[in-house]
Amino acid sequence: MRLVCTFLLILTGFFANAQQIPGKVINAITGEALAYAKISIKESSPILSKIDGSFQLDLEGKKAVKISVSYLGFYTRDFKISEENKTVLLQLYPDYEKLNTVYISSYRNPANKLIEKAIENREINDPREALDGFEYRSYSKFLIDNEKNPIQLTTDSTNSEIATIVNVARAYLSEKVTKHNYNQKHGGKEEVLGLKTAGFKKPIYDVLSLDIYPTSFYENNYSIFQTEYAGPLAKNAFRNYEYRILDTLNAERPAYLIYFKPKREEVIAGLEGVIHLDTLNYGIQKTETRLIGEIDLEIHEDYDFDTDKKVWLLKKRDIKIRPGTGGKDISVFGGNISLGTIQRRLSISSIFNNDPIDTDLYLDATTVNYDYQLNTIPKIEKPSAAISVIPEANQQQEDFWKSNRKEPYTTKDEATSIYVDSIIKTRNIERKIEVKKAMANGYYPLAFWDLQLSKLFKYNNFEGVRLGVGGKTNDRLSKKFNVGGYFVYGFGDEKAKYNLNTNIYLNRSTGTNLKLGYTRDIKEVASFDYLKAPPKFYLIEPRFVNINFFYNYKQYYAGLEHRINPQLSSEIRFSQTEVFNARDYAFLYNGELYPEYTVSTAGISFSWEPFSEYLETPEKSILVERHYPRITAQIDKGFADVANGDFNFLRTGLKLEYTISRLDLSRTEFILEGNYATGTLPLTHTFHAYPNSSRQEAVLKRFSVAGKTSFETMYYNEFYSDRLAMLHMRHQLRPIKFSNFFQPEIVLISRHAIGDIGHMDRHQNIDFQSLDQGYSEVGLEINKIISGFGLSTAYRYGSYHLPGFSQNFAFKFTLNIRF
Repeated sequence: MRLVCTFLLILTGFFANAQQIPGKVINAITGEALAYAKISIKESSPILSKIDGSFQLDLEGKKAVKISVSYLGFYTRDFKISEENKTVLLQLYPDYEKLNTVYISSYRNPANKLIEKAIENREINDPREALDGFEYRSYSKFLIDNEKNPIQLTTDSTNSEIATIVNVARAYLSEKVTKHNYNQKHGGKEEVLGLKTAGFKKPIYDVLSLDIYPTSFYENNYSIFQTEYAGPLAKNAFRNYEYRILDTLNAERPAYLIYFKPKREEVIAGLEGVIHLDTLNYGIQKTETRLIGEIDLEIHEDYDFDTDKKVWLLKKRDIKIRPGTGGKDISVFGGNISLGTIQRRLSISSIFNNDPIDTDLYLDATTVNYDYQLNTIPKIEKPSAAISVIPEANQQQEDFWKSNRKEPYTTKDEATSIYVDSIIKTRNIERKIEVKKAMANGYYPLAFWDLQLSKLFKYNNFEGVRLGVGGKTNDRLSKKFNVGGYFVYGFGDEKAKYNLNTNIYLNRSTGTNLKLGYTRDIKEVASFDYLKAPPKFYLIEPRFVNINFFYNYKQYYAGLEHRINPQLSSEIRFSQTEVFNARDYAFLYNGELYPEYTVSTAGISFSWEPFSEYLETPEKSILVERHYPRITAQIDKGFADVANGDFNFLRTGLKLEYTISRLDLSRTEFILEGNYATGTLPLTHTFHAYPNSSRQEAVLKRFSVAGKTSFETMYYNEFYSDRLAMLHMRHQLRPIKFSNFFQPEIVLISRHAIGDIGHMDRHQNIDFQSLDQGYSEVGLEINKIISGFGLSTAYRYGSYHLPGFSQNFAFKFTLNIRF
């Protein structure tokens, strides 16, 4: 019965669109498509052809209509279009006299003067600059639809009865209602009042964190779908765009029709389209934009003029994204999940993914803004979250949606809900989303247990092969706590290692958790781990293989983590650690040797990303867009005579990360890290500069995986410090695009470290140097030569330069695999 209803609903929507006549406007002499030609229809608003000259003409129930087609430099022509036309090709002939006039006068492009005025008037036309504050609501409908809208009726010959199969083709549907608040002091914030996603039992927030809703054409960078485009009205617009006046449109407030096109398409990502500029205040009345490349992007915006505040307000935006030449995922949940996917980026994971994707699918996101309140300065609650979701957003009743829907909810939409509900169940989509999210953090969910992938297999020069199993319970067991741990065995040292831990969720919305645990394992000497370091999962850990100086330890710990706001998280921890079997090392203090000792510490750690944008849901905060700097800090205090502790000391660490991303896809990264310690500090608790080179003489025998923040020419155990500063600088040039699959990236690298250590005589049975002379190396990487694999070279120079080229040179491979 459901199948029959679905078919009837789709059939209704299909016949409702029967009056659409497709067409194209071209140059009659050259056959070239005429982008944004004006098509005038009597008693109707004119329409424009698209960037490829195409258009759709709605007969609106009439048997025939007369249209007039005009374009700058061409003769205007009249045409008659009837319902008998399946498609139409409209040819315009060049008016060479007008073209010559335009060419002669082009020494001072009049369009540039209009764009200059529009840029100058941003402060009076952009509501965020012109008004102290305002608020409004928006209704958004987001769906994956089919370009050809096919209906396929087939017969199943394997069954004695005739089975009818309906191909609905739509693959995703979501709606949301949002309240937007803005004031000059705190900026803008979105509050999601209603969220509805077809087919899912649990709230799906992925669509809220997708970058599919750009801000404004007044922005210097126009960001949409993980790509930043140069803004057509940016301060440096003339560097990136060229402009041309196409026409003047007569209306209640006349407008200039300005065509814009990128100047440097191979260097800067730009858009192509038209802007309707008000002839009085040069504000934006309307925009129509198209970009055909890795994705096929089409944007339409309509604005309304507020006569009181004298500003143009965005009324409606429609965005369509179709498959392009490839090279970019177009997906709601990730390119490895067929639902909500219309284009996969070619990668290792896509090679093994056989889920079919209909090539005619496209993404359609429509937003209607309404109920503008311009005489208010709203108070921004929790400005640290760019988007927040109220607790009842996913339980809104049908009356709420009926009163807030500003776009028709059609019979086709109802059919989509039925269809999506069906495919989510039959294709086990919720399970696939669960697996994808878990694997991004290094886990694989198995019923109530999340298997920790990093514990399955490792190899290093101390343990040899290290095999094991680990993980933690998930919400299927309990939403109030989890229990986790691991058990591994090293075949080289013939020792078992294990951990047992639990997290008790005191407040999930603020990430407040009580953490308890016990560990028996090994750890690299002089390593410093930030408690609040961003979580990372490595398929291959660059440095781990060649580390050969570990110490064994047993540790009891208890901690409390809390997210102060979405951008600032913290953790305090108390621990008692017994250190033993650190090779032949012994620590000499007050005339007594300590081959084994106990360290009791209390520590506090912070991670702060002041400009990153987060989505705050009733359950947790989700990163929407990362902005730099990112600051990580930690202080550890060691206590003697507390919990059997042997030494008093203080260790601190501070890391500053900053990245400059450019429109040409080049990127410059800086990582500055400093460590400082005072007191009685055994070597196990000092610092190293992340060396990543073994002491093999031949360069190829030192061949391994290069790290991002490691010194590739520095030998393991060569330097130790209790005061250390490191600077890593990486400049990635614009990718060299040979094809969508082959786009190597050249990275220039410079690394520096300086440090010192006191009381070297306390550290027995080991030889090492101080870094007080300053260490430097320079490097070159060519990444993504074959999929995620690349090559890296580095050279040591300066005070610690060694005799012989090979001793200072490192040759390795890089690994940047995207799944």
